[in-house]
Amino acid sequence: MRRKDHAGNISIHEIDWDARLSSIGYWLSNKYQGKGIVTICCKELLRHAFDTLDLNKMEIRARTDNEKSRAIPLRLGFREEGILRKVEKRGNQFFDHVVYGLLKDEWNLVE
Repeated sequence: MRRKDHAGNISIHEIDWDARLSSIGYWLSNKYQGKGIVTICCKELLRHAFDTLDLNKMEIRARTDNEKSRAIPLRLGFREEGILRKVEKRGNQFFDHVVYGLLKDEWNLVE
């Protein structure tokens, strides 16, 4: 049997139903980057989160040094909300994450 390429994944993380808040996480193989795939998928997840699940806010977090990943929330109308310092460890190195947020009211303006 031939192994198929794993293009990537995207998901809505655990939902805080009291706050009506969640976040989106994504990863895409280098082979598929630069084609708009993650942006399109994020749009669909946001539409589902705001219209079907009636969430009030969605977040996206990305490493501060990952320009490609940081461009996606900006393209979708998210606002930068702050930096979480040293929240990811790879090997012996710690990395900061930038947090982006989008409110349901703002999404309706983008759509």
